[in-house]
Amino acid sequence: MPRISLPDFTACHLLIAAFALLLFAVSGPTARAQSASDVVMVLPFENTSSRPEYNWVGESFADSIAELLNKPGLLVVSTDERELAYQRLRLPETVIPSRATAIKLAREAKASMIVIGTYSVTPVEAETKPGETKPDKDKSATEAYVQLTARVIKVNEGRTLGEMFDGNWATRQFDFGGPLTTLQNIQGRLAYQILYQRDKALPFSQNQLVQEATKVPQRAFEAYVKGVQLGERDEKRVNYLKNALRFYADANGGAIYTQAAFELGRYYMLDGKWKDATEYFTKLQKKDGHYAEAAFYAGLGYAKMGDFGRALAALVPLSSDVPLIGIYNNAGAVAVQASREEKKDDERARLLAQGASFLARAAESSPDDPLVHFNFALALFLSGKFAEATDQLKPVITADPRDGQAYFLYAKSLEKTGKTEIATAADDLARRYLPSYAKWQTEWQKSQSVSGVSLRMRDVLNRDDVSDLMRKNAIAANTNPNSGTEDLLAKARELYQAGRDDEALPELHRVVMLEPTNAEAYLLSGRINQRRGDQEAAIAALKTAIFWDPKLIDAHILLGRIFLERGDRGEANKYATSAMTIDANNQEAIALQRQVTMGKN
Repeated sequence: MPRISLPDFTACHLLIAAFALLLFAVSGPTARAQSASDVVMVLPFENTSSRPEYNWVGESFADSIAELLNKPGLLVVSTDERELAYQRLRLPETVIPSRATAIKLAREAKASMIVIGTYSVTPVEAETKPGETKPDKDKSATEAYVQLTARVIKVNEGRTLGEMFDGNWATRQFDFGGPLTTLQNIQGRLAYQILYQRDKALPFSQNQLVQEATKVPQRAFEAYVKGVQLGERDEKRVNYLKNALRFYADANGGAIYTQAAFELGRYYMLDGKWKDATEYFTKLQKKDGHYAEAAFYAGLGYAKMGDFGRALAALVPLSSDVPLIGIYNNAGAVAVQASREEKKDDERARLLAQGASFLARAAESSPDDPLVHFNFALALFLSGKFAEATDQLKPVITADPRDGQAYFLYAKSLEKTGKTEIATAADDLARRYLPSYAKWQTEWQKSQSVSGVSLRMRDVLNRDDVSDLMRKNAIAANTNPNSGTEDLLAKARELYQAGRDDEALPELHRVVMLEPTNAEAYLLSGRINQRRGDQEAAIAALKTAIFWDPKLIDAHILLGRIFLERGDRGEANKYATSAMTIDANNQEAIALQRQVTMGKN
């Protein structure tokens, strides 16, 4: 039997499948709605062996299984959300919680399911020949065996996931074992079984999930997990993470292990080494999990180094994708500061207007944030809108009655609007609370400028805000599944163009699961299978693409080429003709027709 990556449907089969899907939607909406509402949280597994050097394995389950369970119809509590839940309950992240505490954590993270587990690691004594030295007690991963047990608990019901059997509730326990070097393979199989137990109509196989689980090379994976287990300022953390980057790049033609790059960026940021930090933060792309934080901190780093152009290049696009107050504030503050240093009048005016626009949005969304209102007041002041600036400064002074900079700017704004008496009173307070008042006042008297007043950057992106937004977006994607297909297709196209076919195919499966009539997904699957030499699978996918979009000329052309390669000129001619009918000026269609007719009598 040939291997088929996407369903091998004839037109009749497709219609039957579509009818069955429609029938299912009509007969079982409650079950499907319940399924889509599940939120799963994966906790670190407990090490029951007396080998603390393998504690990293437990954390690796929490991160890897969570990522693998992140499939349409199921919301997953991210690592950041899990850490926040620990913090809110004042639990050390190194503590393995009891079942009752695990349920509390899940409720804190608004999860309806939790995955918990235990594991043990048994070193295997290597054989020694006569005259050889006995190996050290500290065994490597190649000489260890891991055995694990996992369970899924339904939070609201307080019981383990299972099913009715002979009128009784039978719980489901997952048991796996194997060499520690196959840990990712085990995690892929475990994730598949959890998903299958929840929904037996999965649109992908266990092998596909294992492929997803093992996409990071084993040595890179182990180095990364060990690195993030260490303290944020531990120097050994850097060595592990750099090794993870190197192992990953060596195995993937120089590609970036983005999780490791992000953690390295955070390490250098906490150490105040902004040049190194931005180098790693900018390695992340929009599709990567920590992209929002990486772009935010890259923008912050560039601003601290005085490179406002790069800072804006990081923050402005991010403000559209992640509309949070902190991002608006920093984008606005950077634009305003850039305008203050710009020599050209037109560009200075443009930057100031851009900064004021960002800060206006931030102020509207956060009426009680003094940092935002201070920056907006300065932008308004520089724009000559002095009365509006005073309005923005009032809540700043109310929040901190000892804010000397705010009093100084308030006094000068009042002075510009002719409110001399109030301006004098504010100026007296500025003189009291502002150490550099004399210098600033001298500058003001000479040039009516306030260059000493500095903009206020947000140094931390609130993870709560990011998590809430990501959760909101995930809920929206589950409510309207088709909204995520474009992102999945874009990712699949990128992987295909990079030659990473094994990673592209699972993305295409997700597209088809969300939108069974998506012709482009079948076309791209056909291209991948044709490149891999699986002509039967390619033909099946391309015919399905044409069924859903008869005018998809690329599918006609590719089918014609495949049949020509197989020596079936009749079928090749049929698809060459249909391609020419769709677009007689298409150069690839013309070339195919010439190839088909060559050698004919």
